[in-house]
Amino acid sequence: MKKKIVSILTIVAVFPALLFIGSFSYAFKQGDLDKLRSTRECQWCDLHGVDLSGADLVGVNLSSANLTGARLSKANLTGANLAGTYLRNSNLAGADLTNAFLNKANLSGADVTDVNLTGTDMSEAVWADEKKCIKGSIGECKSARLF
Repeated sequence: MKKKIVSILTIVAVFPALLFIGSFSYAFKQGDLDKLRSTRECQWCDLHGVDLSGADLVGVNLSSANLTGARLSKANLTGANLAGTYLRNSNLAGADLTNAFLNKANLSGADVTDVNLTGTDMSEAVWADEKKCIKGSIGECKSARLF
């Protein structure tokens, strides 16, 4: 009987802590955001979940950065280097990606509504619908046809 009471008390004491740990979420690294703002480049940076909606990011270098879940709606990313960048589940709605480099980027689950992709290199990127773009995909994600 004593063991059962101790076990129940342990579960009651530990369970709320487990719930807190499971819901804990990490934010982007402030130092990486500061670096982007001061130098306009941040390769391999951790900026997941950052809010850069409407930001002027013309020509920035964010190659291989983690922008998972980032809010980039209506951001100006003209000529930006986003090669190899993780943009999974990000919001790019209305963003301008004219002449940007998205080659080998991962955009699966991203909101790409009304994104301007004029001249954008999307070779070997993973598009929002998870299809892989073939080499030479400029301005649109062209996928390999299976016959």
